[in-house]
Amino acid sequence: MKPIAALWRLGLAVGVTVVLFILLANVITNPVETDTRMYTAEFTDASGLHMDADVRVRGVRVGKVEAVNLSQHDGKNVAAVRFTLDKRYGVVHRTRLAIKFQALTGLRYIDVVDPAEGYSTANLVTEVSTAMTQPSFDITALFNGLQPVLATLDPQEINTFTANVAAFLSGDGSGLAPLLDSLRSLTELVSDRQQVVAILMRNLAELADAIGGQSKTFIHILNLVNEPVDNALKVLDQFRRSQLYGPAFTEPAIRLFHNAGFKPGVNVDEALDRAFSNLDNFFDAFKLVPVMWENIPPPGEEVGTPQPCSRGRIQLPETMDVLLNGSRVILCNR
Repeated sequence: MKPIAALWRLGLAVGVTVVLFILLANVITNPVETDTRMYTAEFTDASGLHMDADVRVRGVRVGKVEAVNLSQHDGKNVAAVRFTLDKRYGVVHRTRLAIKFQALTGLRYIDVVDPAEGYSTANLVTEVSTAMTQPSFDITALFNGLQPVLATLDPQEINTFTANVAAFLSGDGSGLAPLLDSLRSLTELVSDRQQVVAILMRNLAELADAIGGQSKTFIHILNLVNEPVDNALKVLDQFRRSQLYGPAFTEPAIRLFHNAGFKPGVNVDEALDRAFSNLDNFFDAFKLVPVMWENIPPPGEEVGTPQPCSRGRIQLPETMDVLLNGSRVILCNR
């Protein structure tokens, strides 16, 4: 092989390699082809946001993050993010910048909410303060206080729940169903499910103070779901009682009442009238007891023996006797 031919082939290989490297670099950096303007925004937390991250409007890439640096403002440390934005859109006072999840691996992007179109250059805000930004958040903060519980759970379930929370709060459009399903799986085998849900809600409420999007709506939904669950747990013992005194108890009790005469169709008013009538008859019969008692002789006294007079007998002439129905009658002194 001639040296010149080998040199040409080497140069061609180097050229192809350089072109492929440039193409690969362009794919990685995702350059924006339109004219852009430079902005600087301050965030209280820029975790997960790196150089060359996307700047998006309604999900469409319109700029790139140029640098993420730490700076000091009013005595506080903030993250100063320098980024470019398509000149078609402008950041004005009503615009908000939020750091959201781009992928479940932790990559973030800047979401430009309510940008201005057809704006005046005088209305642009090129130095965006923290009042117009929503910071990034650490998804692991959801599990603060749940270390003993997490030690008994499957790591895959925890990862799934974390991914669903991140996807929902970043507004990817997947809805609430995957999040609630993973929450059910997460608490399915936990003994104190109410405590786990309460801690998760508290942690989510803390995250809602730092991020926007649908987080506050999610907290409200969880509160609505938690209210009937909490009330049901307060009367959980009543469910056990209803099982004890349910059909297994009422059916024998109903049979007992039927056997006692209390059957469907019984006229209650008529039965009460009959009961009170019998009660009145009982009292009338009880009133006759003294009269009957007077006519009952003492024990051991022979029937037919005349009763002695307590004040003595009346002295009648010897030839006079008082007879009643043919029987001799003794008259006593009053």
